[in-house]
Amino acid sequence: MLKSRKYDLIIVGGGIIGTFCALHALRKKKSVLLIEKDEVPFEASFRNFGQAVPSGQSMNKWFDYGRKSLKIYKELQEHTDISLVKQGSWYLASDDQELTLLEEMSQIFNERSYTNRLHSATECLKSNPHFNKNYVKGGLYLPDEASLNPLVMVHRVREYMIKSLGLHFMPNTAVIDVEKKRGIAKLVTAKNETIWADHIILANGRDTQFLLPKYYQADELKISKLQMMRLAPQAKILKSNILTGLTIRRYESFHSCPSYSKITANEHQQKLQAAGIHILFKQADDGSIILGDSHEYAPVHKQSKFGFEISTEINQLMLEEAKKILHLADWTVDSTWAGFYLQSTVDDVFTKTVDNVIHIINGIGGKGMTTSPGFTEEYIQNFYE
Repeated sequence: MLKSRKYDLIIVGGGIIGTFCALHALRKKKSVLLIEKDEVPFEASFRNFGQAVPSGQSMNKWFDYGRKSLKIYKELQEHTDISLVKQGSWYLASDDQELTLLEEMSQIFNERSYTNRLHSATECLKSNPHFNKNYVKGGLYLPDEASLNPLVMVHRVREYMIKSLGLHFMPNTAVIDVEKKRGIAKLVTAKNETIWADHIILANGRDTQFLLPKYYQADELKISKLQMMRLAPQAKILKSNILTGLTIRRYESFHSCPSYSKITANEHQQKLQAAGIHILFKQADDGSIILGDSHEYAPVHKQSKFGFEISTEINQLMLEEAKKILHLADWTVDSTWAGFYLQSTVDDVFTKTVDNVIHIINGIGGKGMTTSPGFTEEYIQNFYE
């Protein structure tokens, strides 16, 4: 690669936003350079649950981005294995309030021609006898939703773009300066390399303190810390993503339900919600069970508040709640980890343009895996109009 050449577009940050911005620009026959500070990216795009569930997204536009994203994922899967498994999603209601929300949500999905089916408690248990009959009051199944392996998906999409679409990729490259110069965008790396482009997109996640920090105002972004865990490999019992009562109470799509404003929480539910806990299950190819997750928040410039510890108390709360929902042969925790993502406090996603040639995309929050392909398709379309 000739580093002195000028590109149509340089993207800083190889996570899911940067990767799919590159994909859509390449599909428009643009020359694209993707720069990543590490050997490979490994932040929020890789430390998540790995599901494509439009059903959880707000109905204003992110539900539609989710549906577009599913289509894009499925198209990519036809070209190369990006780990997509179309296995559907189950929402399990634990009480009458949550069941009412599922019934109302089903009607909303019907109006939008989004395939779904309500199930009685008996039907839910018949579909999977490992559900706890004392927990399940009913369920909603969405057959078109999918699962992805977040540890490999972005890497495989990037490899496909390099081999098939002409993407240039620079790993282990720290960018120390971006500016407008001579009417175009200029980028300088820590190795004192200068690279030019018509435009630069900064999709560099939580590293907001290095490039154009003055544009990341403290009151416009917050950071979320998630805890997740992986349980011991065991016999395959879960074919679908499993989302539970606390998820029904948390996910933005359900805010559109007529009964949402009337829903109440008991003392135990309030304790879990205070820690941002909502229980999700997914079984990986090796039989291990992915269990999540929790949410703690801090202002973007106070990331150190989280420290470096994994809270045993939060993990124990998740495990205790999970055991009320599912019967497993082995609850041994093989590993646990934390993920961090930025979330906009002023809009659904944080975007800014500097001097007409430098563009910031950040703060997409916990909806990145589900919606990024669709969101970035529209963003790049508008970008080049």
